[in-house]
Amino acid sequence: MKKTYNISKIDEALNSCIYADTLRSLQAPFFLIEYESGESVSNYDYFQVVISGNLSISFIRDDGSAYSLSNGGKNYIIGEMDLFVAGDDNVLAEAISSLLTIAIDTVQYKDKLLQNIAFLQLMAATLANKISAMTNADAAPSSLSERILNYMKFKCSNHILSGIEKTAFRLHCSPRQLQRILNQFEKDNVVTKIGKGRYIMKD
Repeated sequence: MKKTYNISKIDEALNSCIYADTLRSLQAPFFLIEYESGESVSNYDYFQVVISGNLSISFIRDDGSAYSLSNGGKNYIIGEMDLFVAGDDNVLAEAISSLLTIAIDTVQYKDKLLQNIAFLQLMAATLANKISAMTNADAAPSSLSERILNYMKFKCSNHILSGIEKTAFRLHCSPRQLQRILNQFEKDNVVTKIGKGRYIMKD
């Protein structure tokens, strides 16, 4: 992630955005964020609008299965939910190409954003569209290996899986299946065993 504060580049990006008038009415300083393909996109602390590139938004369920909430391109809005509720670690945003966004620091300027009627109307429309998409989304089929990795990454404190039988029940598989995959992960240097029935995901 790379931030840019060049005024001319910010103006150019803002002029290309369909929400330019609403954004300018906020009277808050903007900056640009560049993401590389495959990089996680920050959902917290920043309100962002995509200027170029594409990203995917997925939700990770408690059993490690994932479903796609949406794919976003130019003018897609990121971070609006976090203006109203605490950030959700279950939601994963990832750049699927080089991505450029225009951003506002919502920690510092949250009150100013929420006092702007035009901005709130835009947020309401955006959230309504996303909720509609979520209600029609089905879980993407994923292998047990993928679900275990998702579970460790997004559901386990400090990425530590603890308790084979308990975890197998949660992931809807047998303890033997889970143990076999964890053994393979250990061979592949994906996880490290740190105790009986305890494994930590490597960075």
